[in-house]
Amino acid sequence: MNPKVNRARDPLDRASGWARQISAELRSVLLDTLGLPATIEWHVRQFQKRTGVVYELTVNDAAGFDLPEDYAATIFDIYNEALSNVARHAGASRVAIALTITAREVTVVVRDDGIGLGHEAPASGAGGIAAIRARSQTYNGLCEVAGARNAGTTVRVSLPIA
Repeated sequence: MNPKVNRARDPLDRASGWARQISAELRSVLLDTLGLPATIEWHVRQFQKRTGVVYELTVNDAAGFDLPEDYAATIFDIYNEALSNVARHAGASRVAIALTITAREVTVVVRDDGIGLGHEAPASGAGGIAAIRARSQTYNGLCEVAGARNAGTTVRVSLPIA
């Protein structure tokens, strides 16, 4: 590789690492301060401003208690990965997010109106979907991904509350 390219990559790699660290710290502060529903609401508003993708958010928090920090962070990471996939791959103009918290489980659904998946579900090793599945399995959760060509994609994750 060209030495000039290598020299330019080093600061960019460092900056990217710092951005990831700051993002993780901000997420933690927001979750601790606002809780999961309000953090998702704040984040999706920022997402709409940044991407132009119009959102609809539905929150049903019937549990009446705060989720443990690591659990809330996992749900947020799953939601964030699904939303990132919308921005990177879907070509969507709209996204609907539903967060339901009950005493028994937490469910997050991200549905877009983008290009869809085609005729087959993504392979288990396919980037963001694999990360979503892995995170959901950490809590013995269920991850479903469905979509059709030119009919959008739906990612649904349910995690039981122990």
